[in-house]
Amino acid sequence: MASLSYCGEMVRKHDPDRFLLSLYEPPAVREALFAIYAFNNEIAKTREVVTETQLGLIRLQWWRDALAGYYERGAVLKHQVLEPLCAVIKQYGLPREDFDSLMYAREFDLEDRLPSSLDGMVKYAIYTNAPLLRLALKVSGMGADAADIDTAAAVYGLTGLLRAVPVHLRQGRCYLPEDKLHKQEITVYDLYDGSAVGKLHPVVLAVLDEAARQAKKLPPTAPKFLRRAVKLACLYQAQMRKSGGNVFAQALAAPPFMREIRLLFV
Repeated sequence: MASLSYCGEMVRKHDPDRFLLSLYEPPAVREALFAIYAFNNEIAKTREVVTETQLGLIRLQWWRDALAGYYERGAVLKHQVLEPLCAVIKQYGLPREDFDSLMYAREFDLEDRLPSSLDGMVKYAIYTNAPLLRLALKVSGMGADAADIDTAAAVYGLTGLLRAVPVHLRQGRCYLPEDKLHKQEITVYDLYDGSAVGKLHPVVLAVLDEAARQAKKLPPTAPKFLRRAVKLACLYQAQMRKSGGNVFAQALAAPPFMREIRLLFV
């Protein structure tokens, strides 16, 4: 592979699954996907790079104002992600509302609140993934039903949240459903200090069941772009099930067996 752009290298390092999925798309659109995913990384990491809620809101507002400047006046601030992103927006006519939706969804992260229920966790997964899928589909020249996009977003998002549980807990964050935790007599403080991680398996398995249920809703006629993202998520789900719902299992550090080849056959 030729040397990566700044955005490509950022995605490869910080969002390796989307980087991998991008490689199955035509070379002509990969760089555009990298720009979109790099933007997503910039706003998704807000909670972990700020020490106060207000600072996080300011950071998100910078991006909101920067994109507003481009959409309203054609102004492009000098920035290693913003500049290629604006070029992609112009080339593909990407809608502003999807970027606004992504930034609005990330404000939830700054509140340090758990989803109250599994349904709330599903909605969070959709809010933080569906706009990104819509943008990527537009770049790839594919159309898709809104319901199919939401389904793929739910599956991919729920799986990603489960895989990120160890990292989130180290950062003092949790996106697991509060009602499921309470059923196991677990508080977030028990998770943060490590005293309740052994009781977490039923909660993880409940989320996995919901992700599997969502995956079954995606029709075989859905765009291959969505089906491949769901397939990758299902490969990770199988790993977690094999570990008995233990998201801390060492075996999960390795990618699913023959992941790249299995994604070819979608």
